[in-house]
Amino acid sequence: MPKNIPALKPKALIRILEQGGCQFHRQGKGDHSLYSRQIEEKRWIVPIDMGAREMSPAYVLRIFRQFGFTDEEIELLLNNR
Repeated sequence: MPKNIPALKPKALIRILEQGGCQFHRQGKGDHSLYSRQIEEKRWIVPIDMGAREMSPAYVLRIFRQFGFTDEEIELLLNNR
């Protein structure tokens, strides 16, 4: 499990996710935006609450997990931000 996951603002999380290969998919309902990540034949679509002031470390980790990132990929992305 990755250590020292920070609390992030939505725009900062989006920048990190885009470095990991995620792309904007479409606008969802309310303050949510849907982002997608595709690897080979698998595609993940995850809603992200853009209206949040700051996302807790547990929420940030859950988003990474929903996109299918491994522990090593998560640590690499967070260290390169």
